Amino acid sequence: MNDHKISIKNIIKANWLPANTSGVTPSISTGWYDRKSASPQVTVTDPVMTPESGGNTGYFGITTNGAPKQYWNCTVNVNFWVTREALAAISLNPKQCIFEMRSEVERIIKANYNSISDLDFISWLGGFEEVDAKNPPTVYRFVGEVGYGYMS
Repeated sequence: MNDHKISIKNIIKANWLPANTSGVTPSISTGWYDRKSASPQVTVTDPVMTPESGGNTGYFGITTNGAPKQYWNCTVNVNFWVTREALAAISLNPKQCIFEMRSEVERIIKANYNSISDLDFISWLGGFEEVDAKNPPTVYRFVGEVGYGYMS
């Protein structure tokens, strides 16, 4: 089994089409936002795992060999980070860039909903925008969420 946030990051990176994002190719990582980076960024972070089975044990059932099984419903944040300065060369509004990047990730996730071999599905669950103007430069951010599920 692979680290699921890395698998999701890899599927986004492998299927990114700059033509869908005004030519922007962000850095894509499982790290946190890097203020020193001069380019837009996509970060895949903060997985949350919840057993779907209920009951005191959290087990989904017992297999024929007597071993317990659990089904996991999970989420991971997909964050989009942009500064006006990072887009100055192409004169793109940061909010438009965020919109295009999140639309691109939504497209990628929908097109590859069952492509990760150890996951049953991945799905785009939406998110919300934030603007951090406290520390220059102003950072435009969208906190998105991808859902996924698997049996262990």
